[in-house]
Amino acid sequence: MKTLLAIGLVFSAFSAYGAKAANDTLNEDVTTYLYGMKSVYRTQYAPAAWKKQFASYDLDAEFKTAIEAVQSRPELSLDDSRTIFKNFIYAMKDYHTSISFIATESATLPILVRGTETNLYIVNIDRTKLPEATFPFAAGDELVSVNGKPAMEELAALQAETPANVPATDKALAEATFFRRRASRGIHVPQGPITLGIKKKGSTDVSETQLIWDYTSEKIAPRGTLSSSTLFANTSNKKIENQSGLFHPQMSVAAKDASNAETPFDLGAHKSFIPALGKKIWESSADSIYYSYIYMTPERKLVGYIRISSYGEDDYEKAIAEFAKTIALFESTTDSMVIDQVNNPGGSVFYLYALSSFLSSSPVKTPLHRMSVSQADVAEALDILGKLAAVKTDAEAQTLFAGALNGYPASYEFARFYQSYAQFIVSEWTAGRKLTRPYWIGGVDHINPADTHYTKPILFLTNHLDFSGGDFMPATLQDNKRVTVFGSRTAGAGGYVQDVNLVNNVGIASFRVTASIAERVDGNPIENLGVQPDVVYEMTNEDFTQGFAPYAAAINAAVNKQMAKP
Repeated sequence: MKTLLAIGLVFSAFSAYGAKAANDTLNEDVTTYLYGMKSVYRTQYAPAAWKKQFASYDLDAEFKTAIEAVQSRPELSLDDSRTIFKNFIYAMKDYHTSISFIATESATLPILVRGTETNLYIVNIDRTKLPEATFPFAAGDELVSVNGKPAMEELAALQAETPANVPATDKALAEATFFRRRASRGIHVPQGPITLGIKKKGSTDVSETQLIWDYTSEKIAPRGTLSSSTLFANTSNKKIENQSGLFHPQMSVAAKDASNAETPFDLGAHKSFIPALGKKIWESSADSIYYSYIYMTPERKLVGYIRISSYGEDDYEKAIAEFAKTIALFESTTDSMVIDQVNNPGGSVFYLYALSSFLSSSPVKTPLHRMSVSQADVAEALDILGKLAAVKTDAEAQTLFAGALNGYPASYEFARFYQSYAQFIVSEWTAGRKLTRPYWIGGVDHINPADTHYTKPILFLTNHLDFSGGDFMPATLQDNKRVTVFGSRTAGAGGYVQDVNLVNNVGIASFRVTASIAERVDGNPIENLGVQPDVVYEMTNEDFTQGFAPYAAAINAAVNKQMAKP
């Protein structure tokens, strides 16, 4: 569930723009919107001090740059405005602070590519659209060129359309969008024929084949000069929701593209691209929420495997019940467990906490957060305190929090911790702090073990496309010395996020603001730094040509090493 923060524009803040009697140009409306964005980030952006230290980021300087970019183009185009907004947003080097545009233009090909630092490979082909007779290539073949240019140069050009953050994650995101271009993401959309140069596995020859982009045109007409009377026309009728991120924390990135059929390489895919790690002796049913199995090693050890694709579910209670049942099975039958969390876009904080409770026999210490606070947050805290005062039993706590904790157990004790959290928010604001001192979300400083929990070694798989909750889960378990993290570093989206809607005529659907910044046990933030694995593994060319067999072998080697420890 995404948190929606819809903010009505205050006329007094924009009097220089809102009181015009004539018409409103795109330049003027873009300027107005930039002022609104600046106001949101000044109020809500929690990592500002860290970004100043880490990346010399300064909101006023970036705002000045954006305004100057608008002023330097007297006849600003829609593409120009999108570039200005993207540069303003992504200067923060924050994967949470994305922006989406209202646009229908898109272009796709039924092919996915991924790769190494030097090569790109086909990893998936939609055979319903490209049968083998039409496209005689396969997963593991190398994409060498695009329209006569080296494929890696084309990838670098696409990556350069968005200001840089973490190089490995930026590259992985560019690979994901290589043949999935959407104007709503602010990406240039091609059309017409495209020529691909492909080298088959085991061959030195490059074969060229021509395809054509599956192109959807822009159906929303470009705006001209608008009458100023329409600028704020629907503001008074728009529903205003102000659910504070303090009390509805979400750790996720807006990245999954629902318009495409799911593949094992997508963010949040039910099954990942990791091949079977051994001979399966048990496997979850086809309709399970979690894909899981038990396999036997050559040494006749039993290992459990479970895929956590995201930290968001349609039915949290059902998901928790299934997870608990699977963990109970693993605890009674296996010698070790592998948690596959690659390509995880994150999700609910409390759901993440609930899953953690099944993975340890001792309390799990949670990260501290510095959180941005406003009057709206204080008002919600006071309302919550009033309701909590009436809670005297577990049953009353469960009624109060019904459905709000996304699977995390509500109890009288939890209500007391939550009460201290709400009191903390009020006291921080009263003390004059709009960014709090470090504290625990919901007052949960430790996650107590569930009745059913795993006690044996856990290997936790991560990669460059693990974001937000996908950063926090391995960070929390690693800091508590409960897992061995294997793979590549996570993206480093280190806080909870809020979606922001401002009424506008500049084609923006929404943008996002990171409203907290978390600290690990060593005092360092997760933001930008991500989680460094205990056992590093980066994909090789052989992984792509051999169906990721070397990767699977390395996972099993790490599992065996864990089990060999006394």
